[in-house]
Amino acid sequence: MSIRHAILGLLADSPMHGYQIAGELERRIGGGRYNSAQIYHSLRALADAGLILETAQDSGAGRDRRTFEVTVDGRRDFQRWLRAPLVLTRPARDDAVVKLVFLGLHDPRQLIGFLERLRRQHLRRLAGTQVGKRAAAEKVDQTLLAELAGAAFRFREEAELQWIEHCLVRLRALLETEPPRGTGARASATVPKSRVGADE
Repeated sequence: MSIRHAILGLLADSPMHGYQIAGELERRIGGGRYNSAQIYHSLRALADAGLILETAQDSGAGRDRRTFEVTVDGRRDFQRWLRAPLVLTRPARDDAVVKLVFLGLHDPRQLIGFLERLRRQHLRRLAGTQVGKRAAAEKVDQTLLAELAGAAFRFREEAELQWIEHCLVRLRALLETEPPRGTGARASATVPKSRVGADE
């Protein structure tokens, strides 16, 4: 996600301070809480580039209440980004896939534990997206766009869980029929290449 362009999009609606921006990003886009340090770092970078400017500061408030608004150049930059073709940033082969391959080669039984831990992580994240969805639905100003943004996170977690379950079923079926490893049985512990992905 382009945090800087998301900030420009919010400021194109109305001036805000950093604390408001973090809250609006969480409400509109979802994905959990937003790091305030990242928000303020992005605000400084946008200000240095002349895309936003600081308009006021409430020194009496307990939090940093510097208010920012988008400049003409900032609006132009945001509109260019909005209309530009999407560049897919998610890696085609992420760390989970790489670890699957090499743990499968060296210690398939360790791979089962790795996948089970990964499944628990995704289940926790999926539960978080569902809680956020319920809380947002109670608000009168909940919009269809916010619901669809939340669905993106939820569906991704569900897809990851489906893949993990597929891996666990295939690997457990293989390992249950495999004889215990002896001192010279390292080669037998390797997941046969012909079995991995055979049903894809």
